[in-house]
Amino acid sequence: MIEPYTAVGLIPSFWGIRRREDIAKNLEHLESLTKAAFWLSSLDIPVRLVAIPEGALQGFNDEVLDVDHAEFARTCAIDIPGPETDRLGRLAREWGTFIMAQAKARHEDWPDRFFNVGFVIDPDGAVILKHYKIVALLPCERSVSPHD
Repeated sequence: MIEPYTAVGLIPSFWGIRRREDIAKNLEHLESLTKAAFWLSSLDIPVRLVAIPEGALQGFNDEVLDVDHAEFARTCAIDIPGPETDRLGRLAREWGTFIMAQAKARHEDWPDRFFNVGFVIDPDGAVILKHYKIVALLPCERSVSPHD
């Protein structure tokens, strides 16, 4: 039998990025929110899943500012795994929880393209699932999908 647990969905403020390094500000905020969520939510049963919403790492500047796709892929998209998921992995290890999140990420076969990728990190800090969104919200969403 699975022991009872709590899932927490964070509702962060986030800042749109113009370069990959800007993600650090959003990650710092997510770390603070996670600490607060555990303090508030794990009184009776443990928190085993933290859900981070779409856009929380990078925002939507690629859409809002009409950034060239290849430029955004080179300057703002992340790699999964990579430094950003490593930082979330440390958070997962610290709190012994799964983390579910989303990012605009590159694929090793197409370095000048980015995809909308949902991913899960386990309590050991490893990325255990990547899901590539297959239907982009046209015309505003810029991520690559199979119909491209």
